[in-house]
Amino acid sequence: MEHKAKSKKRYLTLFIMALGASAIYFLPFIRWTYYDSLKQALELNNTQFGTLLSAYGIAAMIFYFPGGWLADRVSARRLLTFAFASTGILGFYFSTYPSFNMLLIVHFIWGIISTLTFWSAMIKATRDLANSDEQGRFFGLLEGGRGLLQTVITMSALAVFTSLGAGVIGLTRVIIIFSFVNVFAAILTWFVLEDTKFSQEQKPVLLDALSVLKMPVVWLIAVIVITCYSTYLGTTYLTPYVTQVLGATAAMSALIAIIRNYGLQFFGGPFGGLVADKKGSSAQIVMYCFAIMLICMVFFLMLPASNSLIIVLLLNMLVMGLAIFMMRGIYFATLDEVGIPSNLTGSVVGIVSLIGFTPDVFFNPVAGHFLDVYPGVAGYKYIFILMTGFVTVGLVASIVLLNLINKSKSVKGHNQVEARG
Repeated sequence: MEHKAKSKKRYLTLFIMALGASAIYFLPFIRWTYYDSLKQALELNNTQFGTLLSAYGIAAMIFYFPGGWLADRVSARRLLTFAFASTGILGFYFSTYPSFNMLLIVHFIWGIISTLTFWSAMIKATRDLANSDEQGRFFGLLEGGRGLLQTVITMSALAVFTSLGAGVIGLTRVIIIFSFVNVFAAILTWFVLEDTKFSQEQKPVLLDALSVLKMPVVWLIAVIVITCYSTYLGTTYLTPYVTQVLGATAAMSALIAIIRNYGLQFFGGPFGGLVADKKGSSAQIVMYCFAIMLICMVFFLMLPASNSLIIVLLLNMLVMGLAIFMMRGIYFATLDEVGIPSNLTGSVVGIVSLIGFTPDVFFNPVAGHFLDVYPGVAGYKYIFILMTGFVTVGLVASIVLLNLINKSKSVKGHNQVEARG
């Protein structure tokens, strides 16, 4: 009975973290759903509007490693509660549509919150929640849960927005709804999650950083994340590709984008986790996913951009998207497999994330340059070549990582046999 209660508590905790992980990004990235309405409500031009997300991105990049260091020293319960509550409170202020300078400050603070007090704390809490043979499943369920909850909440908010005339009043209600969801996640986090116990001996931040940077596996995981994330960003250009090049309707393109961004995340994350746990190796599934992605990219490069092949190309896109979300659901599960000490989880996640999510800075400008300089099919082909390069590097990194893991297991097994003898 006690075991069942503990198991239910773990899954409830995972659900709350998935809810918070969905909610915390609603407000900074609300523009992707309500771009024109929000720009009009804030009375900003396109340059100012873009600068807000730049402020968010700069703050997020700066605080990835400090956030990892903090996650190894402060309870996830406290960090996540603060992250969700403060994001929601700022959201209520955001709903008043303040001045441009204040909007910059709000987005900068959101960037700090998302990486200093949220990201690494969530990854560490998920790792601590699962046993070694459950890492893939729990990380996969976290990713899938985010996809499901994002779909339900954003579609519900969209219904409210539409019912109120799809104007400023409706947008204000949507912002308030997203803010309430964050505060609700904070309350659940405080009352359900348990405080983490830490070792009394804590190394200074510089020693933690040096310890992490000396680990080859950390660099390999960082390469896996940066190549997977770059490829994921590349898939966002498949939406205009199917309309501008393949001739699909805007409605069909929107449906494809929803399936790719939410449906595949909901299914791919848990599926990847279950397969990884069944195989007993998240690194092995990561390698298989890269191999599938490489085959898909070869199809994109080799097949002619013809409307008659649109079904084949769309199926290829869905297979690739599934492989990406399977990998996104489990690449942090490799931390346990490579033997990263639990007390360094936050620091490792901070370093890996700092490197792994840099495509937010460079990928879109590069892809945009290709489309401007090489209009039409040619521009997209260059994006596909870039994506293929990232996938190839990721595949090599995953093979090297898997070999290191297998060698480590072989050495341990040999030592155990000698010890018994």
